[in-house]
Amino acid sequence: MNNGAYMGQDGQTIGTKLQELLGKDLGAGGPIPFTVETEGTATVSLRSVLGDLATTFFGGRPTPLFAVHFEVSQPRAFQLEAHMHQQGMGCATGSLAYSAKLGKKVGGAVRLGDDGKFSGDAETAGKLNGKKEVVKKCEAFAVKQGGIAGFELKIPRTLQILPAEGGAKLVAVTLPKSKSMGFSATLGAKEFLEMVAAVEGAL
Repeated sequence: MNNGAYMGQDGQTIGTKLQELLGKDLGAGGPIPFTVETEGTATVSLRSVLGDLATTFFGGRPTPLFAVHFEVSQPRAFQLEAHMHQQGMGCATGSLAYSAKLGKKVGGAVRLGDDGKFSGDAETAGKLNGKKEVVKKCEAFAVKQGGIAGFELKIPRTLQILPAEGGAKLVAVTLPKSKSMGFSATLGAKEFLEMVAAVEGAL
């Protein structure tokens, strides 16, 4: 059973389990490389973009153990940091921090608010808010609460688009979802790629 909650707290063992879930989400033909980062070094790359959001990624209350960092190249390049939290003698999957480069440039940063609207750079926000289906996808992905069965979390909504060299960068945080009556889980990678494509098209 691979439902996002695991016995033990060994990063490499847990990373292999998450690798399996991510591969299923993407329909990958082979294993996706990963590295394990302890709590003190995790989210360094994202922190430089978003500022200090450790409490966002870790959900605020649970005890963080480590993050499993994936660098995905196909079907589209993106990064995923899956943050693991202590659950008794084992651990459970918590916040999932995704980031991907966009092929469109933006004039300034925008973020998705709790009101379901983008704010920030007026031109960029206007393009996105004008596409209701795109906003719906973004809201559905950047959840504020959820998680796997038995380990639900509440997190601040986090979805930002920022200027970057050669285009823009989208960063979003979500939570895993239970499926198959709690016997399995999804990390939401397929939904992330669909959202990225929709945002890119809207820009």
